[in-house]
Amino acid sequence: MDIDMHYYGTYALARAAGIKPDVALRIATAAEFVDDSTDTEIIVNPQGARFRGESTAHHPSDFAPNNDRDDQLLVWLPFHFLPGNEGTTQTQRLVCRKNSKIAQEMVAHHLELSDRIFAAEMIGITAHVYADTFAHYGFSGVSSRANRVDSLSITLVNGAPLTGRLERFMGKFGLQGGLMKNFRDAVTAAASAGAEDTTGALGHGAVATFPDQPYLEWSYSYQFPDVVGSNQRIARQNAGDYLEGAQFLHAMFLEFAKRRPDYVDAKGPLSFDKIEGTVDQIFKTVLDCDGRIALWKKALADGKLSAEPDATLIDYDHQSWRNQVAKLATFPEPEMASGVPVYHFYTAAALHQYYILRDLLPRYGIYVI
Repeated sequence: MDIDMHYYGTYALARAAGIKPDVALRIATAAEFVDDSTDTEIIVNPQGARFRGESTAHHPSDFAPNNDRDDQLLVWLPFHFLPGNEGTTQTQRLVCRKNSKIAQEMVAHHLELSDRIFAAEMIGITAHVYADTFAHYGFSGVSSRANRVDSLSITLVNGAPLTGRLERFMGKFGLQGGLMKNFRDAVTAAASAGAEDTTGALGHGAVATFPDQPYLEWSYSYQFPDVVGSNQRIARQNAGDYLEGAQFLHAMFLEFAKRRPDYVDAKGPLSFDKIEGTVDQIFKTVLDCDGRIALWKKALADGKLSAEPDATLIDYDHQSWRNQVAKLATFPEPEMASGVPVYHFYTAAALHQYYILRDLLPRYGIYVI
């Protein structure tokens, strides 16, 4: 998913669940910052405290970490492609699945931390990971042949705004983990290459940004159906998947609000059926990311997504939290970090990563580290 959903949509759904604007903003910022937190720099406080950043993403052009399987297991798998535990092989079980039992158990576990000082940031991270299961399903957070798609099989039903975008994406980031310039030529070249060059692709790189366009209707076939465990053609309607995800996110925020009454707006929540039509229309509208952001903001300002009109949402700026990181080195007392949202984000991200990789996945028989 893109910023329109991870930030603006997340904020809107939190507000619809009755959460106060300032808390909804922290939740939404944390949800989107999952895509921006790339630093593991140690910030040294004058009093001796050492604050460490947590990497929850890498830019697609950061080829060294993206191609490092160890790093993939620490970043892409727990934060963007939560394993769905379906199939018979380890490769198949690592593939992300929509609203999997593992995802539901993650949500339940993180809700139990609602009394913690970092609860808003944790629920924001949870919102990102949970939402991504409704967009990234069918692909894995580790390099795998299970992620490879037959490019000639890809069909777009309503992808007009993507015209020219695919070539720009592939020219900048490459295809299926490579640096090839042309979408179709890439697969042809890979097919004739050695086994080492065709071992796998990372995430949904084989289909570019198609899963991240909420309005898109499309279909495709996997290049190695024997690895995937199915030779069926995959037909996807992103709007329906996104709407389903929005309903589950709204329910999660309602539960969070019950556990944190101090975070609840006096006007109270809206039931999902009150906002479903508006949310569905936003997802189905064929616009680029900026256009979709404008729809979320207008719906909020018009009072369609919260108990009262809300025009307070500021545009996302990752630099504001990065500036907070720098301030950690200037506090006269280390405990002042307790009032810094980005410090709460790093705490929550570290706990989330450890829980997923060291506790939750092993309980399902999935051992990756």
